Amino acid sequence: MGARLSEIARGVTPSATLSLKTEIARVEKAYGVSIIDLTAGQPDVGPTDDVLAALSEGGRLHKYGPIPGEPGLRSLLAEVTNHETGSKFSADQIVVTVGAKSAIDVVMRAILDPGDAVVILAPYWVTYPEVVAIAGGSPVCVASRADLRPDLQKTAEAVSRNRARALLYSSPSNPTGVVYSREELEGLSRIAREADIWLIADEVYRTFAFDGGTAPSIFSTVCPYENTVLIDGPSKRFGIPGWRLGFIAGPQELTTAVSAILGHTSNPPRPIQHAVEVAYRSEQAREATRTMVRRYQQNRDLFVEGLNGIAGITCPLPEGAFYCFADVSALYGKVYTYDDDRSETVADSTGFRNFLLRKAFVAAVEGGPFGMDTHMRFSLAVSEHDCKAALENIRKAVSELHD
Repeated sequence: MGARLSEIARGVTPSATLSLKTEIARVEKAYGVSIIDLTAGQPDVGPTDDVLAALSEGGRLHKYGPIPGEPGLRSLLAEVTNHETGSKFSADQIVVTVGAKSAIDVVMRAILDPGDAVVILAPYWVTYPEVVAIAGGSPVCVASRADLRPDLQKTAEAVSRNRARALLYSSPSNPTGVVYSREELEGLSRIAREADIWLIADEVYRTFAFDGGTAPSIFSTVCPYENTVLIDGPSKRFGIPGWRLGFIAGPQELTTAVSAILGHTSNPPRPIQHAVEVAYRSEQAREATRTMVRRYQQNRDLFVEGLNGIAGITCPLPEGAFYCFADVSALYGKVYTYDDDRSETVADSTGFRNFLLRKAFVAAVEGGPFGMDTHMRFSLAVSEHDCKAALENIRKAVSELHD
């Protein structure tokens, strides 16, 4: 009776974006095809040569390092963050973590007591509600407006009604690609300030802004809120997601508490921290990021126009990140047929995901785990060839749907 899993462990839903890889492999084996994978939440290119060389060089750092991160890297992250966002962080307000996912996790453990509510703006990254629950909190998800932008009135009501401890969002948004305006960010700051709660801003996609624009930071508002916590990291901008490095920037009280927790859990390997410091100083790495942004914008223009040309699919033009979030609900209730004359009805986003896998041989992530079952998320961090091939396959498969 005593040797059992906790209620928290039993209640965790596996990551939809990660578990889909297993299904892709199964379909490829069963059908003998190669799936065009548009699920990836990561760039399709890796680090530049100078950054790779720095990783090897960093191998000499084989002893334990400081828990909050290497002093040189923390100072540099404060400098870069302040320059990019208008914030005023010191190195003591930076904590380096094992990825941005770990950053959000440890922040939740530092601020939540059992049952505390965290208001999350939907659609959201699939990990947000789960990491709140793992920390013993209660996720409260607030639907966006029809245009996928934040609904400030509903957000304020949810914060007040649930006596929330924190408000969490991402901009540029995963999964929508929406970039919050300064006015919207000021509204979120005002809501958090009036409620005296933590405001947690995930800006890990901040460098991915399209059409020559920039993605405003929560710290670029007229009156930044003092209890705002920034979640960021180099994984997207430098193509190093597998290195698992992120960081937290926030009030000293929080970063001290976070460091104490990490002292009993884990902190990132020192060789990776060394290489990341080189990446942030590298003009070669910065140019590679700019090239990625230009290429993904071209993919966006091609892919979104193509999706909107398919009857039953509508997709707004994302302003940043490297995803598009398409409404496919007009195709729910339609039927598709296998080669052996078996039929299947598309009932929801999971059903549409399965339809794409089986009939279009395209993998995308269903919208349900993001809090919006009417939609599908497609990654634009692929080659132009894959974008074109996926569009053609989707167009053909949808044309075969019937009542």
